[in-house]
Amino acid sequence: MPSIAKLIENLPEVSQARLVASGYGIWVAWKGELHNAVSNTFQEYGALCVARLEDQALWFCNTDEVFRAVARLQVWTRVNPTPVFCQLVPLTFLLGYDLEFTVSLSVELDRQSITVPDEFELVVHPKLKDKVNAVQGLSTENIGGVDGLANVEWLKLMADQGLDYESMRKWYFIIKPLGKMSDKDSILGWRDFSAEIVELLQRLGLKYISDVKEGALFFPLDNFRLLRSLCTELLGLIKSTKDDESKRYWPIVMAAVLQGPYHFTADLPKKVGLDWNRMTPDFPYVRFMDGFLLSERFRVNEARYGTEQISLDSWCTITLKEGGEDIGYGSMQVSLPNALVTMEGTECYYCGLKNHNPKDCPSKRIAKPQPQVWRQLAKTDIQDFSSGFDQIDADVDMENFTSSISHLMSAKKDLKSIMARAVFEINVPGQLRTLKLVWRSRGKDWVDGFKQLAPEEGEFVWDAMRAVEDGELEKAEHLIKEAQSASPRSYQPHSLWGFWYMEKGDFNQALFHWQEAERLSYSPLQQGSMAYLQGRLLEVEGSLKDAINLYKHANSQSPTWLEPSYRQAVCMVKMGFTGQAMDLFFDLISRDPNVFNRILVDPELDRGRVQLMNALWEQWTQAETAVESVRVKVNDLSTDIAKRFNQEHGYSEIATEELERLKKLGKTNNFVAYQLFLRGTDKFESALDLEVKREIKRINSNIEYLSDRVRRIQKEAAWFPFPKLLLEFNKEFNACVDKINWISTQHLNEAENFRKSLRFVEEIEDHIDSLQRRLVTLRIIRDSTLFVLMLGRNFIWLELIGLGLLLIGIPSLVYFTRGVQGNYLIDLFNDPSKRWEISKALIVILSILCVASAAIKSAVTFDKKKRELFDKMDEEYRQRSRKRY
Repeated sequence: MPSIAKLIENLPEVSQARLVASGYGIWVAWKGELHNAVSNTFQEYGALCVARLEDQALWFCNTDEVFRAVARLQVWTRVNPTPVFCQLVPLTFLLGYDLEFTVSLSVELDRQSITVPDEFELVVHPKLKDKVNAVQGLSTENIGGVDGLANVEWLKLMADQGLDYESMRKWYFIIKPLGKMSDKDSILGWRDFSAEIVELLQRLGLKYISDVKEGALFFPLDNFRLLRSLCTELLGLIKSTKDDESKRYWPIVMAAVLQGPYHFTADLPKKVGLDWNRMTPDFPYVRFMDGFLLSERFRVNEARYGTEQISLDSWCTITLKEGGEDIGYGSMQVSLPNALVTMEGTECYYCGLKNHNPKDCPSKRIAKPQPQVWRQLAKTDIQDFSSGFDQIDADVDMENFTSSISHLMSAKKDLKSIMARAVFEINVPGQLRTLKLVWRSRGKDWVDGFKQLAPEEGEFVWDAMRAVEDGELEKAEHLIKEAQSASPRSYQPHSLWGFWYMEKGDFNQALFHWQEAERLSYSPLQQGSMAYLQGRLLEVEGSLKDAINLYKHANSQSPTWLEPSYRQAVCMVKMGFTGQAMDLFFDLISRDPNVFNRILVDPELDRGRVQLMNALWEQWTQAETAVESVRVKVNDLSTDIAKRFNQEHGYSEIATEELERLKKLGKTNNFVAYQLFLRGTDKFESALDLEVKREIKRINSNIEYLSDRVRRIQKEAAWFPFPKLLLEFNKEFNACVDKINWISTQHLNEAENFRKSLRFVEEIEDHIDSLQRRLVTLRIIRDSTLFVLMLGRNFIWLELIGLGLLLIGIPSLVYFTRGVQGNYLIDLFNDPSKRWEISKALIVILSILCVASAAIKSAVTFDKKKRELFDKMDEEYRQRSRKRY
């Protein structure tokens, strides 16, 4: 048994409704297969199927056409019996911010169930009685309660079979080319492409009127199927023409307008109330209800991503659904605030908004440029952009726009403040706060020109600047004249005259003075700034082609300055040539990712917003895909850092902090953050590779140095005369050698080997320091032993020589002094009883002298002898090594 509760369960949940519309619901239940005539009739009369199951469905209609639809079905089923039950009830339609929709039934209607009859049956809610009776040929009859339905007095529809109840839903479709038909390029471009459109209209059998002056084509569409077919064919033609290089495409704006009170006459495009100069090209404009009816084949986009309360009669655009290749496959969803995108009025020169005059612009209350706002915006999730703009709408008083928005921007870190300040930062080069810096700058290039600022110089001109900021134009006029009299060759008074006349509304004089200011300027920065001001003036005035040329001129003065290129793209969008502007935008995004966020929040790009959001979505998805893979890489890098370096290593802390920063960027859903994440990861990888190579080089250098130290230690330890005492020394020495050999034979690029090598180098240094301390003791023992040996050898030789001399000298002295008398010493030697005592004493004295002489000689010749001995042994070792190999 069909139950309406099952249908309601399948509807999406809309937590915050952007649109709430009252209308009529048609609950239909059937047996078997539902005849196509039922669905087609509802669709033709403007009813939208909001939910459908195998045996029941729910339609919503926002007009009285629904009564004609059910009357026509009732008449048709009398000839073609159909087991269908229809219930006509009041229904509320709810639309979410992502264009998802649902419906709401009153409490007594959302728990109904019905047994489907064998023939067509229709019941009408009693609240709709007056609406039904207002339709010619329709009336109602009371049938009372019905089993399974709500407990109300249901009505039966009575339809006059003599009427056909034809639908009143018919359209005029209008096509207008971009550009002025007096322009040669526009004439040639539209002539070729219009021939393709005319051929399409003839194929569909449509009669059209052509406005030669405006180049417009418009024609009637008598039914919904024809509207759907035309939109399909037209979007297909646009796509095929763009893809075919042999064909010439020209951008067009187009809209399907309900015929209603309009007549099919030549002045129809002027009467429908559309601002053709602000419409997005290449997308048909239809009412929201028509867009939802077409949504089975088309994707619905808002004509402007505003947050005002819209209705089902508001405009939207549609694009084809064709897999992943359709024009509008995806779109960035950032809702601009209604407070900043008012469609009526003249653009403010300073900020581009249309809800205030230049003299009241909030940007005049901002002291200096705030480039940091783009860094703050880059840290904000892109999903929060719309929320920030919603807060602006909630807090800004449109009657006191300037004061309320200025107060809002004073809260520096609030999301709504960041969003508002970003909007007023877009055209900062054309604002007075930038002119102050231009006056003080002594640089030549725009990018670096504000790094060196001179103090405020010039009589009267700074007071005049403050007067213009405060809106005191009469006082400013007097001061500017004084400044001009004091410095007739200065560009400063002329540059300020331009703003003065602009605020007065005299654009011709403003342009003249900025031209004079450019002529009197002496640096490329000043000349480029004055050219930019002229281009901005022509842009606001509507002379977009001339504005583009002036922006190009400004760009030639400062090639690295991105602002003139951005304004060129904005002018193209305002002209309707969004496709051509995209290439320029993409180039700017590649040079500065902040341009992506700037496009999202720029109210002046309203005309091409649908196409831009689609194009940015492609960039966004590419960045998201890249970030997903790089996130894994960053995690791998964290693991690699942990494997390579211990926590005490100097680079480990730096690398960990940088990786944490990158991870935070990778989690921020913002295009700029994504780009910083991707570029930062590449930079980090390069830095890590460089650090690893540097460490490997340092390790190899250390190993060479430590190997030399080990060889020197080995050489000195080899002379130690008591090898059995070197057990601990040799054990530590062998540990050093083993680690050195291991490091020398490994691939150090591998993380584990790299970290182990760093640890081994430290251990080898510790071991070598320990060996050096041990070697001091060994060297003392070795040198002492050698000295004792040298001392003993020298003593023995001296002692032998001395004893030999005594052996010869004493007998000789006795022999040759036999006849000498009266000498005490000689008498002692000649006395046989005392001669042996004297000899013993001489031997002791001789031994003492020999020891002293041997010690002196050994000390004097020790270093020389030791060096000769070591050199000789080294040479013998090298000779043996050469013979071995």
